[in-house]
Amino acid sequence: MGLTTVDQSSGILDLSRDSHSLASRAPSSPDTVAFTYCLPSSHDATGFLSIAATRPELTGADVTYADLQSSATHPTRYVVKLAGIGLGGPDLEIPRAALAGAECDSLLDLHVTFTYLRPEIYSILRDGFRGRMSGYRAAPPVGELDTCYDFSGLTFYLVPTVILRLEGGVSLELGLDQMMYFPDHGNFFSVGCLAFAAAPSGATAVAVIGTLAQASTEVVYDVSGGKIGFVPFRC
Repeated sequence: MGLTTVDQSSGILDLSRDSHSLASRAPSSPDTVAFTYCLPSSHDATGFLSIAATRPELTGADVTYADLQSSATHPTRYVVKLAGIGLGGPDLEIPRAALAGAECDSLLDLHVTFTYLRPEIYSILRDGFRGRMSGYRAAPPVGELDTCYDFSGLTFYLVPTVILRLEGGVSLELGLDQMMYFPDHGNFFSVGCLAFAAAPSGATAVAVIGTLAQASTEVVYDVSGGKIGFVPFRC
């Protein structure tokens, strides 16, 4: 995790699963987790990072947990497994084979903005999304985001909600500003793009859940319990 202080100095805070990281050395008890954070969704919101934090459920928070996976290619990273994707409610028809194996492991990453899916899974999401958005004016791609629309001049529009279903029973229902990227930040009546792309192929490639999808949600790292928790609308 990168940090910038008030005096603009910068550095790296190691919260990985490495035995020498701050997260691994944090005090632990049955009532605490290794750490939690909440990434603000806008410049006028406030996020937080808490080390050796009290379990959210003990403070009355509605937290749900996904299974924390192990990855041979990324042993110090935090990994969850994608179990399905909902779009506007019903799940997309993704072949079982596409959801099997390490290829559907997804890193929780603080270094990338967008979410990257296995190419065949991304194409199913993209095509389903485009089908439901056929009544809106398409816009050219923005960088690697190839599913964009021009909402300028509108006073109202509907976008099908993307729901990431993770192994362990967690469903992350993404809000508009978590699933769509607006180059004109904060202007929802401008060009907006589905904030997903295909992950690169390769032996060490892996899907990634980026910062936009995590925004405003408290992410709870119960490393000793083998779980990752999510509490929506926390910052």
